Amino acid sequence: MARQRATQPTYMVSIYDDPDAIGALRFTFAPKSIPQARTEVEPPQPVPLYIVSVQGHRDETKFNWIKLPAQEATREELEGIAQQRVTARYEWLEKLNKLVATVKGWADELDWATRVVEKKMEDAEIGNYKAPGLLLQQETVRLFLEPVARAAPGTEGVVDLYLMPSYDDIASLYFYNNRWNVHYMFEGARTVGNILEAEAKPLTKATLRKLFDEMKAHAG
Repeated sequence: MARQRATQPTYMVSIYDDPDAIGALRFTFAPKSIPQARTEVEPPQPVPLYIVSVQGHRDETKFNWIKLPAQEATREELEGIAQQRVTARYEWLEKLNKLVATVKGWADELDWATRVVEKKMEDAEIGNYKAPGLLLQQETVRLFLEPVARAAPGTEGVVDLYLMPSYDDIASLYFYNNRWNVHYMFEGARTVGNILEAEAKPLTKATLRKLFDEMKAHAG
């Protein structure tokens, strides 16, 4: 009979801001299940808990272990998980910050008043965080550029732009093909069932101007 290969346990991972290190994230790893050989007189062993504080991202990631695994292979595995997640968090926030800065710059040139705000986000993989959003106003028309999700099928980021406070005119920005793409039912476009099926246009200043003009018309 073939010998079964041992499998590494999977982990429950908690991520939160490290209270003892500014800018660091604290990871807590708890194995979901660990096979244990037991006899009738042996009590079950406690599940180990590993804790590490992580600073930086990509190749500059630094680890400060608070509760260190005994096995080096386990430590390397957990550091790999942590590095991947802090890098994903950094890249998503970097992508959002660049988007907000770009839209703000164009909106300022188009005579919209703008204000950057923060939105609390929940994400089981990269931890809870605050993401940048953008409030825009021209005369009595108010818009909000709101981060929605770090990932969705077919896209590496979702951000909505909509009329406030009615939410009845919405454009969605999806990141794919290494750029932000605007999905919106522009005037004259074919009718579709949902915003994702709407005609996509690369996010440019001209597209944004047209989008603003149509949203203003709908607000009236």
